[in-house]
Parts: sequence; C-alpha cells; structure tokens
Amino acid sequence: MYIRIRPDSETPIYTQLIYQIKKGILRKELLPGEGLPSVRSLAGDIGINMHTVNKAYKLLVEEGVLTQQKKGFIVNSDTKLEIQPPHLLLYKERLEALVIDTQIFGMSEEMVEQMKQEIEATLKKDDEK
Repeated sequence: MYIRIRPDSETPIYTQLIYQIKKGILRKELLPGEGLPSVRSLAGDIGINMHTVNKAYKLLVEEGVLTQQKKGFIVNSDTKLEIQPPHLLLYKERLEALVIDTQIFGMSEEMVEQMKQEIEATLKKDDEK
C-alpha cells in the first residue's frame, strides 16, 4: 500500500494517515483480515513519529475499521462495517462543515455533485489498477 503524507498540510499527519489507510481498504490494497505494518515499521518507512502511527491505528480501532491483536493491527474482517454511534456525530460534523463551506462560497449543487463524481471516479480508477 502506498501512503502519501504531506508534512506541509494543515491536516494533522495522523488524520492524513487515517484517510490513506481507509483509501487503501477502499482500493482493496488492504483486505479484511490483513495485517498492517507494525507501528515502528510504518513510522520508519514514511518518516513520521511512532506515536503518530499509533494514534492513527488506535483511532481506526475505535471506529471499527481495524482490530488490535497480540501481533498488531489488522483490517476488520467484518464484511460490512457499521457506523458506531459515537462516530456518527463526528461524521455529521464533518459533513456540516462541508455544507457550510459550499453555501458560503456559493457552490451549486451541480458543482458539488460533479466534484463528488470526480472523486468517486478517481477512487474507482485507482481500484482498477
């Protein structure tokens, strides 16, 4: 799995890592039941602090995306993940922030839909590689 972290981004590194792992799962680069690199290994490979990797992994466990076992972290093997109630509010807050921005900047529903379709097409194209 290829992970791209942008240290100059305003998005915290652990958040970038979370999305890169989720993207890897969506692209089927990481399969259910598959182990992730150790915290130490991944931190060394991408040049970030081990605590940052550990934080990302732990947050993904809280969301139910990963499970933690004695030998490390694995992709949840459930075929269909369900949003856990504590995280539903977080997802709603993220969506609300996007809706606010689209309205403040006068983006039409068509523009938002086009952007959504472009993102989905990119993810699908990546999945076909």
